[in-house]
Amino acid sequence: MSTAQRAAVLVLGIVVLTGLTGCSGGGSGDTATTAAQPEMSQSERKATIPDLEKEATTVAEGMVDAMADGRTETGSEYVAAHPLADHHHLGKWEIGKPDATGASIGTVCIEYRPTKDADPVAMATATAQYAPANGSVRELRYTSPGGNGLNVGC
Repeated sequence: MSTAQRAAVLVLGIVVLTGLTGCSGGGSGDTATTAAQPEMSQSERKATIPDLEKEATTVAEGMVDAMADGRTETGSEYVAAHPLADHHHLGKWEIGKPDATGASIGTVCIEYRPTKDADPVAMATATAQYAPANGSVRELRYTSPGGNGLNVGC
């Protein structure tokens, strides 16, 4: 194959790939999708973090209670019984299997979404720990903030 033929095949491949992926070569994308999601400034997104952290800790406390009671409820079941604040969505509810002593660790992640179907714009996590009393060791119920982030979800 000559150099000219290789170049023509390469150009044809790029054109076909561009057509298949819907890339227009520029622009801001589909205006209907962009208009459907309200834009939040970075400062507005950052302002959601304290409430997300508080909610994540509250949900983690509920997770500790579930661990202590031996319940195996899912995150969906927890949220159905304890609704979250507006725009807050449970992104993660994960309880690890108890170890040999019965201790468990879990993780909760709460996302902020401007609308139900929008991408998350902020998130916060919390850790839940539970260990049953064992001999002279008292029962342990502990939650701690895990972290937060902007422009990301769980």
